[in-house]
Amino acid sequence: MKRPHLGILGTLVWVASIATTSADTVERIVAKVNGEIVTLTELEEEVQVALQQLGPSASEEEAAQRAAQVREQVLNSVIDNMLVLQVAADRGLRVPSRFFEEWKENIMTEMKIDSEEEFVRQVALQGGTVESLRKRFEDGLLLQEIRRMEVENKVSVSEPEIEERYRLHIEDYTTPPGVRLREIVVRFDETSEVEQGQKARRLLQDIKQGADFAEVARMHSDSGSRDAGGDLGFFSEGELTDALASAAFELGPGDVSEIIRLDTAFYIIRVEERVEAATKELAEVRNEVADAIFQEKMTEQMERFVTQIRERAIIEIKP
Repeated sequence: MKRPHLGILGTLVWVASIATTSADTVERIVAKVNGEIVTLTELEEEVQVALQQLGPSASEEEAAQRAAQVREQVLNSVIDNMLVLQVAADRGLRVPSRFFEEWKENIMTEMKIDSEEEFVRQVALQGGTVESLRKRFEDGLLLQEIRRMEVENKVSVSEPEIEERYRLHIEDYTTPPGVRLREIVVRFDETSEVEQGQKARRLLQDIKQGADFAEVARMHSDSGSRDAGGDLGFFSEGELTDALASAAFELGPGDVSEIIRLDTAFYIIRVEERVEAATKELAEVRNEVADAIFQEKMTEQMERFVTQIRERAIIEIKP
């Protein structure tokens, strides 16, 4: 069994262990998996971890709906994990005790905990025990080991697969064309459209006669970008309104548009820089493509493995 990467795995296990159990939770069995029970307390702990990862809800009603949706997913996940852990037990896999001790020492160092008693106290403050933390840690390693044996070792990616994936998903490796823009905005209302239109035309004429675009923007633009001389940064195709995009992508670097009327404002834009569409060569993204294929195959292989052991298992879900 591989020794864990203490930093990453440690963080995951520590965070996962902070779920607390309500004192008034009714202890009952919610499922049996080959005779091994899943209690309501165990299920609710995992549900709370999943809900914490989703972030806060906007209302109590949304929180209740979210909890109901998550509970079924979590129960299935708990059952799947239990089945995989039973496979590990059948194969006699064990986690050496020193793995947990090394991880614990690493966590104590990172959190500046200088005694075993303080570590126990910190775990208790999070609603857990060192024993439950150890079990979660060891279960995580056993799940990883079975995944390595039954999934990773049976997945490979060939060169033709990489080439086909690259060809079929070429847009994923293509940077769309883009432009860096400056703007001058002249806003109007129902009573000032004519007057403000004349102002926009005067500003455009000044620019055509050599006035600095950025300086004109600082002096006269009604946009929040005025202090930056109208600089808007880069935009890709699809990030601009149709009217602005059609003007921006027809102009070359240094070119200035005619006046563009949008809603209650007149716009003048200048293209500062253009970036043409570019596609990365397969050699540049080979590892990225291969990893995407590998992860997809891993997911499929894991689903097949869990389906197989589910088919042989005796699973009872309690209402």
